[in-house]
Amino acid sequence: MSDVGRPNIPNGSDALRKDRDQARRQLGETVAELTGKFDVPGRVEDKAHETADAARHRVADAKQHAHETADAARHRVAEATHHARDTAEQARAQVGHLVDRAAKAQEPVIHRGKQLVGAARMRPAPIAAAAVGAVVLFWWMRRRRA
Repeated sequence: MSDVGRPNIPNGSDALRKDRDQARRQLGETVAELTGKFDVPGRVEDKAHETADAARHRVADAKQHAHETADAARHRVAEATHHARDTAEQARAQVGHLVDRAAKAQEPVIHRGKQLVGAARMRPAPIAAAAVGAVVLFWWMRRRRA
């Protein structure tokens, strides 16, 4: 036989052994790749571990975010409570001041009212004339609008 038409065929036994060993290595690699692809339970287990790790990371991130949000909410509540207490104290002070002023103003108002009632009792004619004038004015205004 001649090797004229086949340039890739090795000459000699050493070359054949090399070619055979290379073919075995390539075949072994191919078998290993195919075994990995057809190892469904192993692949499922690997995927389950990856998914569990990803879920653990998401849970840890969510916990961290929840703690940060809770801390921020506690801070805002403390600020609002402090502000509410300050506002309540200011309101109490203002109410106390107004109550004092009302108590002080009550006596002069009562005194002045008694003076007016006394004056009306002394001179009932001008008060009656003013009341009649007010009634007539009111009647005239209503009649004009109608």
